[in-house]
Amino acid sequence: MKHLSTFAFLILLCSVSHAQSANTVSFSFDHKVGPDSLELDKTIFQIWNGKYLKLIRGEFYISEIELIRQDSSVVALTDVHLLVDATNPEAVFETGEWPVSDIIGIRLHLGVDEPHNHLDPSSYPAGHPLAPQNPTMHWGWQAGYRFMAIEGMTDNNDDGTPETLFEFHNLGDALYKTVELSGVEQAENGVLHIRFTLDYTRLFDGMAMTGNLIQHGSSSFNNKMMTSAAEGGFITMAQVTGTHDLAANALRISAAPNPFASETLIRYDLPARGAMTVLVTNTLGQVVRTMEGLPGNGVLQFEAGNLPNGLYHYAFYDNGQLVASKQMVIGN
Repeated sequence: MKHLSTFAFLILLCSVSHAQSANTVSFSFDHKVGPDSLELDKTIFQIWNGKYLKLIRGEFYISEIELIRQDSSVVALTDVHLLVDATNPEAVFETGEWPVSDIIGIRLHLGVDEPHNHLDPSSYPAGHPLAPQNPTMHWGWQAGYRFMAIEGMTDNNDDGTPETLFEFHNLGDALYKTVELSGVEQAENGVLHIRFTLDYTRLFDGMAMTGNLIQHGSSSFNNKMMTSAAEGGFITMAQVTGTHDLAANALRISAAPNPFASETLIRYDLPARGAMTVLVTNTLGQVVRTMEGLPGNGVLQFEAGNLPNGLYHYAFYDNGQLVASKQMVIGN
């Protein structure tokens, strides 16, 4: 009985400890076209080839979200689905309490995961992201949900005014895409609020936006848009810069040699209030190296190890705020 009581006490202690470390996790999205805020049916913007576009609908699903802690462990937000809609740019998505207080990155998926993609929308309560929507986001039980619905007008006669309708309804399990993002966020007052920036111009990279612009399904055009959304910088974590002068601080960090084949020395002297964190990311925004607990100045020896040749960013964070960042190149 004594051992049983001790065991019960340990379970209670662990439960209390877990509850104390839990924070409400919420998400918000800043809808933009390049540097400008997006207003549906109003904002006219240019894409990569100079073509003028205007959006009248912008919706997409996010599923299978994983938060990456400072120690590289992962917190999976199970059974969480978000329906992001440009008609409601001020929306804040609260996902409940999770055992996480700070993160260095996030892994998520664009679309609806296969186990949920072929369920009956009417089985969900009203207000649930996977319940019936108006306009509809569900194509049918076999195809499942529209992972992304992007509609608008394009300027086909090149007079500067978009006049030709386009619709991209991207669906099908094969179009389910993974996104990995880096950025430091810390909980404040019991809330871990993660902010994203969406740049809708990036959805059209490499697309001429002429010809057949009504694309419903999983055609090469639909797949190209979903790939751009996942890998082309459509969604990024908003970096909180505070009052730091990033341009000035960039002059206070350097990597030499740069480019380098095996190792380089990163010298820095920055205004830090506490221990600093350095994140090294590749061109996809994926964190490939983390260095923590650093003083405000010093020299870091960075070894390429098994990293492939290419362009990388190294960024210094002070108490969750981006202080300075630069590029370095691994290669001969």
